[in-house]
Amino acid sequence: MMCNLQVALAIVEASFNRLCSIVYHTKLFLRTKKWATICIVSQWTTGIILTIPNISFNDSSCDDQLWKAIYRFVMIVIVPSIICLMNNMMIFKYVRSSTNRVQTSLENAKNNAQQHQHLSRRDLHLLRHMIVMFCIFIAGWSPIYICAAIGSAISITSTIASVFIILAELSLLIDISNLFLYNHELRRYYREKICHRH
Repeated sequence: MMCNLQVALAIVEASFNRLCSIVYHTKLFLRTKKWATICIVSQWTTGIILTIPNISFNDSSCDDQLWKAIYRFVMIVIVPSIICLMNNMMIFKYVRSSTNRVQTSLENAKNNAQQHQHLSRRDLHLLRHMIVMFCIFIAGWSPIYICAAIGSAISITSTIASVFIILAELSLLIDISNLFLYNHELRRYYREKICHRH
């Protein structure tokens, strides 16, 4: 559960950081290593705390308990979905309000409108990208947890379970590849490191 939960929490953390960088773009603290450390520590702490109920009742005879399957589904799929949805809605609301904001100075109105339009286009593109990534995660991981939750009531063949496992792993691979391909700064950093060594 811990690994899957950390993936969901990482996507939640990314959406939260994007919200902070857009809404509080003037706060220099959000660009420091201290802030990055706080985010990483809070993500791992949350993951450990949310895993405790699953570990505490980890009895070999109780592996197929329904409440554990429902708990995993809620913690890995439902709660992160709600948090990401809220973060993305706040980003969208902020970008939309900043785009529609009326400027008092006629002289700067044209320049400000262009800046807001550029900000809006860029941020909405990123927002779309984050939503697509999260949908890939949900589509990949939901079936396996739903299967585990209803497995006691409905018989599911090992072939279907294997397909769900492959789907989950594929969604994770797509998300990781997508992050790497979309992050131009990270690609440039790796290119410089690799070229600098040779």
